[in-house]
Amino acid sequence: MMTENEVLQRIGRLDRERLQLCIRHTWVRPLLSAQGHVFDETDLARLTLITELTEDLGVNDEALPLILNLLDEVNTLRRHMRAVDQALGEQGTEVCAAVLERLRNGPGED
Repeated sequence: MMTENEVLQRIGRLDRERLQLCIRHTWVRPLLSAQGHVFDETDLARLTLITELTEDLGVNDEALPLILNLLDEVNTLRRHMRAVDQALGEQGTEVCAAVLERLRNGPGED
């Protein structure tokens, strides 16, 4: 876990005002401790992404929530796909072959 000062040191282009804005808009959700906000590695990665999007790519604050939500959805889909892949891998070759065949033939009629 990192304090606000540690986060600001790690992400050199992020200032305290911008960090507070990210917290207010819930673009990051650090824990609140007796010493203030504390951040984990996920928060740090998200703040780094926010800084890259806004500073390097010129994304404005109005578009940022949409982009962050879309990226969150992509990450959720990736996790689900890994879980499906693992579950299929545990079912044996016959089930995997049937699923692959169904995918090759496209959506069927329900």
